[in-house]
Amino acid sequence: MKFFAEKFFLGRQLFVVGVAALVVLPTSANTIDDAVSARISGDMSGACIAAARIQPDSSGALVSERSFVCANQDDALPDADSRFEIGSVSKTMLGAVLAHMVRNDLIDIDTPVSELLPNDVSMPVLDQPMRVRHLLTHTSGLPRLPANLTPDDVTDPYADYTPEQLWQAVAEAQLGAPPGEQFGYSNFAYMLLSMLVANRNDTSLEALFQTWLYEPLEMTSASFSGATMPPLNADATPVSNWNFPTNMEGVGGVRASLRDMEAYVKGHLGEAPEDVYAALKLSQNTLETPAGRPLGWGWMQVPVGDTTYISHGGGTGGFTTMVTFDPESRRGAVVMANGALYQTGDIQALALHLLEPEIGPGEPYRLVERPDQVDLSDYYGSYPLFAGFAVRVFSEQGELMIQGTNQPAAAVQYVEADTFENRQFGARFVFSRNSEGVVDAMTLFQGGQELKGERLPLED
Repeated sequence: MKFFAEKFFLGRQLFVVGVAALVVLPTSANTIDDAVSARISGDMSGACIAAARIQPDSSGALVSERSFVCANQDDALPDADSRFEIGSVSKTMLGAVLAHMVRNDLIDIDTPVSELLPNDVSMPVLDQPMRVRHLLTHTSGLPRLPANLTPDDVTDPYADYTPEQLWQAVAEAQLGAPPGEQFGYSNFAYMLLSMLVANRNDTSLEALFQTWLYEPLEMTSASFSGATMPPLNADATPVSNWNFPTNMEGVGGVRASLRDMEAYVKGHLGEAPEDVYAALKLSQNTLETPAGRPLGWGWMQVPVGDTTYISHGGGTGGFTTMVTFDPESRRGAVVMANGALYQTGDIQALALHLLEPEIGPGEPYRLVERPDQVDLSDYYGSYPLFAGFAVRVFSEQGELMIQGTNQPAAAVQYVEADTFENRQFGARFVFSRNSEGVVDAMTLFQGGQELKGERLPLED
């Protein structure tokens, strides 16, 4: 049973766009250990969290306060040098590399993408040229994924993708909107941008990250490969590390320790060589504001009261990371987990809680019993998610069953009102109701993808 993994295997971007969705019931989290324990102790993922709060001391030097907590008390704790996949936080590092290139006149942020492509590759045009800034800000109009990303191994979904496939996908892409007009999170855009950056510098992306970020910031264990903490699904099932094609790693391929990420955040807050800090500072700036939404060089902006935090998160098959900081107060937070917590309770609130105590740290995710009053027949129906693929919902022996087109049926477990999950495959099904209280649609959340289907009657 693969569920919908053939299509929905993308590591989630994990960024916050407002605080309202993050605020949870407050808990007594007086120290960083209290906060991390409140979120992860007893969590069904079995994951461990490495977290840091960064702030200036009385002399103005940035110091880190760390915490290491596992869901299960008997598990060995990580330390500051334990390595995690940071997923889409890698995109902000690609943004920093681009900022370095711009400052050194190696590229212009308004360069049309078509001018950077190989001579035998063309790309679609819709109303205006697609520019580098559009790739950086998810306003390119490119879809979330290349249409030809169909991995042989869905547990390591990017590993076998090739440059030839990327160029083909670029040439055949259908833009969802003219560049610059709409926000549409796109790993496709960052796979392309990664390749263009490497080609422009006539070297590997790994060498660029090493030379322009890792070495000057003393991120001594950051790389695109190597051993990590054991990756876990949200239900504690061991999963695979994710590997990315050479020169496309900027989409989500960095593996790093808490110590590395502290150095990265401190660099953004001023503790870096002058030229590196200048590039990092530039990368925090707003490039595009579709519908009033400020978007930087890979970073998102999160308003909390009078403070605007620079933030981004990442999730791969077995890891979740969140980074947030305030350049004005020079305070920041890093939270890293070796579990796919974006499938359940996430860690975005925890990272913000470390800087804003009024935001609750979140709660551990545990199994719950389905209330007796839940009527499974409310959800029966067929929910088309895209052309040629629909999800049938019915029940067998008192359990709600989900069946995708040409796939076997599988039971899903009750989570909360109108929400069910198949935890083995990290699939979450959220049903919505109309004004009369009747279920009229279902949204599938899996591996960072989000697809909605309107309810149709079940066919016999």
